Amino acid sequence: MEMMSQSRLWGFGIRPFGLLLGCLLFVSAIAYWMSKQNRSTVLFEPPLEAIQSAPLCPWREPAEDLKSIFPSATRYEAETHILSGRRTELASLLGRLPTGDENALHVYRIYDQQNPVGVILTQRVKGAYGAIELVLGVDPDGKVNGIRLQRHREPEAVARVLLQSSWLAAFVAKEARDPWKLGQDIPGVPEEARVSANAIVKGAQSMLILLQEANKSGANSIVKPHH
Repeated sequence: MEMMSQSRLWGFGIRPFGLLLGCLLFVSAIAYWMSKQNRSTVLFEPPLEAIQSAPLCPWREPAEDLKSIFPSATRYEAETHILSGRRTELASLLGRLPTGDENALHVYRIYDQQNPVGVILTQRVKGAYGAIELVLGVDPDGKVNGIRLQRHREPEAVARVLLQSSWLAAFVAKEARDPWKLGQDIPGVPEEARVSANAIVKGAQSMLILLQEANKSGANSIVKPHH
């Protein structure tokens, strides 16, 4: 009888203790989860000022490009032309609002000794499979002297079309004011290459328009040291 009483007392004593312990663990788990949520929100919330536009397209292989586009070149100077004050004119010429990257234009002015022979421009355009980086050579009269795709993410079948010398040669001698319609003024391409080809055509014309505006007296420019 005495043993039974002790057993009952022990059973009745452990249950409240177990319930209390379970409640404490449950509350602790919720508190931990809430603290993690709060810390995650604070840690990963991006500040507004950190959102920036994509960096300007670099010129990756100057020596190789100069050999093919301006073979007589001996040096070049890098210039930055600020076009943010000409957004109204640019919108009219481009047929759209300028992008953030088009507020400034990097121009690489090419020289044969002391004689200017043209400029090199670079730009990223959005192809069907990712960014395509263009290198455009322009002579002193504002006509295309040569074009090269320095980087792309196109599949092999599409790349073969876009890199054909006969297709790229169709850009040579074109000016900003010329018609630039794919399939008419620039040779057409198979359907799978059409989106990227059209991006290249529009990108090349846009660069010529930006250069035309940069050459006007109203555009501020910064000339960097000789290379």
